[in-house]
Amino acid sequence: MRQRIIVGLLAIPLTLLPIWLGGVWSALFFSLVALGGGVEFYRLTRVGGYHPTQFLGLIWVVLLVNAYWQPTYLPLETVLIAGLIVTLVDAMYEKQQPMHTWMATAIGALYLGTTVGQALALRFVPNGLWWLIFGLIVTWTNDSAAYFVGVTLGRHKLWPRLSPKKTWEGTVAGWIAAAVVGGLLVELTPVSPSLGIWFGVVVGALCGVLALLGDLSISALKRQVGAKDSGNFLPGHGGVLDRMDSLLFVLPFVYQMVTLLA
Repeated sequence: MRQRIIVGLLAIPLTLLPIWLGGVWSALFFSLVALGGGVEFYRLTRVGGYHPTQFLGLIWVVLLVNAYWQPTYLPLETVLIAGLIVTLVDAMYEKQQPMHTWMATAIGALYLGTTVGQALALRFVPNGLWWLIFGLIVTWTNDSAAYFVGVTLGRHKLWPRLSPKKTWEGTVAGWIAAAVVGGLLVELTPVSPSLGIWFGVVVGALCGVLALLGDLSISALKRQVGAKDSGNFLPGHGGVLDRMDSLLFVLPFVYQMVTLLA
């Protein structure tokens, strides 16, 4: 636990600094996060008996992420269709189960490229720095509340097959904490002067639900291939996917809300 806390405290400024700097620094940071997650995703799929083409998948991941930053030079539609065609042609050379190769390569790139790409895009909307901080704090609050309440008061398992330690008590506590913190952040920070506290409450609660789904999406992959962690990038915390899974749906959702309503 001590190692976990120390590593977590060191990781926070390393995460927030490139986000605060913005521009190319944010693009580089999110590209590296997506790359790290992609390496782990493809490793897990290989353990599960699939044969993704990691090299092409990782290139596609980086292009997708940066298409959200530089759409003039990397139109998203072009990157999407080109990636599908190139990975399909590559898979055709597989003698055994070429569709498995195509699907394994494509789903990893599409999943991480679009989710991390929209997280990067969130940084460049008006007040994007504050919206990113909103998404990060709400998610971290949800995860922390769910963990501590689950450990101390949890009795009813949420989904034992996918995540044996999660409980309904911890999950609901995380949602409530996310809603409260979401409301406070909208009310007390310059995240958006035009939106009221109830917007933050509702978005915060929905972020809590999406954080759970993001977590379960990676848990399902790990359980299917018999892995406890996605990797060992962060001592005491597991791999990159283990740390970013809760954010994979949250930050794109915040991006959608901001572009539609804010």
